[in-house]
Amino acid sequence: MLVIFIRYFCAVIFHKVCILIAGCDINKILCSTSYQIPYKRLLLHDLSKFSRSEFWPYAEHFLGEKKHEEEFHHAWLHHVHHNDHHWEHFIENYSSVSKILTNNPQLNNLTIYEMPDDAILEMIADNLAASRSYDGFWPNRKKKDGWPWMINSYHKYRLHPISKMKFTAFLCALGYARSLPEEFDWTIIENATISNEDKFKLLQLQKLAKLNN
Repeated sequence: MLVIFIRYFCAVIFHKVCILIAGCDINKILCSTSYQIPYKRLLLHDLSKFSRSEFWPYAEHFLGEKKHEEEFHHAWLHHVHHNDHHWEHFIENYSSVSKILTNNPQLNNLTIYEMPDDAILEMIADNLAASRSYDGFWPNRKKKDGWPWMINSYHKYRLHPISKMKFTAFLCALGYARSLPEEFDWTIIENATISNEDKFKLLQLQKLAKLNN
């Protein structure tokens, strides 16, 4: 038990360090725009993993010999509820559909709310850091197959259309357009039901996308 405790504690700490690195890199790339991840967000990232509701269920699930699926599922729901950098946080009644959500075409009429911009950026930082923490390498912007996680998972994100548009624009601006299934159509921003200020801010990202891809 002590070995599992130490290994999982170290894994979470390492992931948090990677979050800081990824977040600082994102902020550096986006410094010419209006978008930044607040450093408080980066420092508080995943603190709920140290809670009683999450720590042991997660540790045993990933490092223990026996899997307790139901305990882990409850821990996952607790994590999603307390962390808005997960897109699942914005699905109404997520707990009732969480086990059957993935690749289920019958669940296309979900009520999904918009994610705040800084939550979307933290989600991207989380995915970058997870690649380093768990896959062992940082995603490579210059290679078409340089971010396997995003290549395989992009279509699984159940986001509000506005959030999906912003998420994709951020990825392009950060230099990860090659990891998307198709080229992003920047003209959809002009027709989106958002304020003119938001349109202007998002179109700033297009300049970065041209430089970084």
